[in-house]
Amino acid sequence: MSNYKTVLLGRNSRLVSALGFIDTGNFLTDQKTKRPVAIASPEVMLALMPNAYHPVIRNYQKGNLTFTDCELNLRHKGLHLIPYSTISQKNELMLAFDCDFFFIDNNMIHKNPLVGISRESFSLLHTNMCILLNKKFMKKGIQYDKYN
Repeated sequence: MSNYKTVLLGRNSRLVSALGFIDTGNFLTDQKTKRPVAIASPEVMLALMPNAYHPVIRNYQKGNLTFTDCELNLRHKGLHLIPYSTISQKNELMLAFDCDFFFIDNNMIHKNPLVGISRESFSLLHTNMCILLNKKFMKKGIQYDKYN
C-alpha cells in the first residue's frame, strides 16, 4: 500500500485536486468538534477558497492573524483555530476550514472534513498542492462516513 493518495477536496462548489500523504504522526484533533484534522499546504487552501479569503490566508502565513480576527470575522464562515504543539513550536494556533467532502483515491469519501493550513509551503513528489492526511482517516471502522 502506497503512502501517497490522490485527494479531491470540495468546498462551496469549488474543487481542488491534491496529493495526499498518510502521515502516521498526524493525530491532530479539533478539541471542540472532536474531528481529525488534515494539514494542507497553503496553495491548496488558496485554490479552494474565494479571493476574498486570500488576505486572511496570507496574514495567517505571516503570523499577523490574531485570535480576535478569527473570532469576530471568520467563525461563522466555517473557519476555525485549532490549538497544536510540535517539537519546535508550543501553544500555536492553526487556521482550519470546513470542507464539504474529500475523496481519497476516487473510492473513499469523507463528509465534512476539517482541513488545517500549514503556515509554510511544503511539497510532496514535486508538487506544492499537497495534504498530510490524518491517520484517523485511514483506520478501519472509523475511516469514512457514508456520503448520501
